[in-house]
Amino acid sequence: MSKIKGFLYTVVVVAMLGCLSGCNFGWKTNYVYQNGEKYTAGNREITEKIETIDLDYMSGGVKLIGTDEDVVRINETSEKQLDDKRKVHTWVDGTTLYVRYCASAKGLDLNDLKKSLEITIPKDVALGGVKLKVSSGGIQCQDFEAEKMNLSASSGNITLACVAKTVDLHASSGKITLSLQGDSDSVKLDTSSGTINVDMKNANKVDLHSSSGKVFVSAGQIKEFQSKVSSGAGEYHFTQEPEKSEISHSSGTVTLYLPKDADLTGDFTTSSGKVFSEIAFAKKDNDYVCGSGENYMKVHVSAGNIEVKAADEE
Repeated sequence: MSKIKGFLYTVVVVAMLGCLSGCNFGWKTNYVYQNGEKYTAGNREITEKIETIDLDYMSGGVKLIGTDEDVVRINETSEKQLDDKRKVHTWVDGTTLYVRYCASAKGLDLNDLKKSLEITIPKDVALGGVKLKVSSGGIQCQDFEAEKMNLSASSGNITLACVAKTVDLHASSGKITLSLQGDSDSVKLDTSSGTINVDMKNANKVDLHSSSGKVFVSAGQIKEFQSKVSSGAGEYHFTQEPEKSEISHSSGTVTLYLPKDADLTGDFTTSSGKVFSEIAFAKKDNDYVCGSGENYMKVHVSAGNIEVKAADEE
């Protein structure tokens, strides 16, 4: 048995010495996508009209910024000297701009490139759809208009400040900051670990979810509103009470700012905490009723208080 152990020990030592002299532990990956041969490497200026953007960026921050220029500019920076295979790759197909992290290839060493990307677009052109996916890095979009915004960051923050009808943002580990101008149809935000901060006007439907983090909302007229938070406090400012809303927090105090003359039926419950209100509600069975009571709001907190305060009159 001791001879076998000695032999294994010798094999391990030899292998380690061999690695020290020549092994490369760099990160190599297969990054393959369709029509790879049609893409252009590196920074460029695009004069064609772009209506849709489809971006997949593996690692590094991505910015999409509206400007007064009438062209689209691709500008990537890196702390390393990049060959063409490791530079950003873009392809314009009709009115769609495709953006990829690097060349379509197998076994590329993409270790420690420390890249970041900025794309500027004419802000007076309304985009049909924007789809951005970043595996490790943040996303920042501002100063333009789009019909649909679909942003996903596996590890990084998402900041969006623009006009959009449909918004779908997902951050696996990072905060979401949303500032919407104009009216929206649907807004959906989801973060596994991070805060949600929303400043918006009117929308038909808003759906928020945070597994761990605080939620702050400032909104105008919302028809359907839902917020579900596993761990974290919530502060909700409504200039007009939503037609139908449901707010649930497992842990943390929920503070609601509502108009003094709200027409609302509130189902406010807390498993471990109290309900406080600056607005005069009439108690009807287990509900709190204000005005005509035509709008419905359900709020449940497992561990924490529910505080209803009068919104500032403008």
